[in-house]
Amino acid sequence: MRKLRDLALTVVVCLLSFPVSAARFDFVAFGDTAYNLPADIPVLDGLIGRINATKPAFVVHVGDIWGANPCTEAEYQRVLKQFSQVRAPLVYTPGDNEWVDCRSPELLAAYRAYLEKRATPEQMMLLGRVSSLDGEIASVGRDDALARLADIRRLFFSDSRSLGGKPMTLIRQADVSAYRTMVENARWQRAGVHFVTVHVVGSQNNAYLNNPARLAESSERTQADIDWLNTAFAEATAADARAVVVIMHASLFQDGPGDRNFGKRLRGDADGPYYWIARAVRDLGSAFGKPVLMIHGDFHEFIVDRPFAVDDGEAAPRQYDNILRLQVHGAPDIRAVRVSVDPETPGVFGFTPLQ
Repeated sequence: MRKLRDLALTVVVCLLSFPVSAARFDFVAFGDTAYNLPADIPVLDGLIGRINATKPAFVVHVGDIWGANPCTEAEYQRVLKQFSQVRAPLVYTPGDNEWVDCRSPELLAAYRAYLEKRATPEQMMLLGRVSSLDGEIASVGRDDALARLADIRRLFFSDSRSLGGKPMTLIRQADVSAYRTMVENARWQRAGVHFVTVHVVGSQNNAYLNNPARLAESSERTQADIDWLNTAFAEATAADARAVVVIMHASLFQDGPGDRNFGKRLRGDADGPYYWIARAVRDLGSAFGKPVLMIHGDFHEFIVDRPFAVDDGEAAPRQYDNILRLQVHGAPDIRAVRVSVDPETPGVFGFTPLQ
């Protein structure tokens, strides 16, 4: 079923395409990779080889570099080494699994032993404590998320260049704004199309009410993200850009019908941690008026749709219809999507899953 859906989307894109222009280029998007370690490492290596064969202008990884894995410097360095195999510039925005959801090595070992039916009584007791209300409030078994975020910023964002075999220089929020810690938020442009990353992750975007420090981090980062989106769209408008691409990890939407504000159900609804990001993308994208593409991962299923678009009665035009969404594949389906960009065509973007 998924292969038929991929083929149908590719055919539709081909039918709607226009003659190739001089400004046309391709890039590749992927994420939610290598959840089953170490078995998925060679699978990801193979995907990187196929990405390199397409010779994209650049590559974006939308986060979740593993599933449940020790969040150690050695493991971060292993991923960095794997990213270096990508020959093109690689722009990375973090996911929740590599910092928000980090668990203690003891808990990971206990869970693995449980799955393999060899858990000791002590390990079963630890698993029981984690799942209890007291354990959840006390964050039993959790690693220090804020320390791991600091590690990621230090290791993956040590300077203003991207990752990959041929790093390109990026404009980072930390270097041009008051948000000095936000080294991971970046922007760049190519052929009149402006790109911007914002650090928005799954797992409630780290907004845990039982942990004031984590809640404060989430709030401050969300404010920084919205400021960065405002800056990016202002720059795109001033430059008369052909399109804007917004890249993040988290899915802002879930299954279910939307309302007069969003075409699909907003994740967490209006009181949740994604409302202000979704509203910023919606309002800024609508005011921009030209094609906007939002790319993310998190839910591990290839989707191309328009979740912001709403109808306001039969006589009124469809609102927010210029904002397109690409959700990339995810483990166990470790794949990538080639995004074709032709700024001289009305839709600008086309999508082909890499085989």
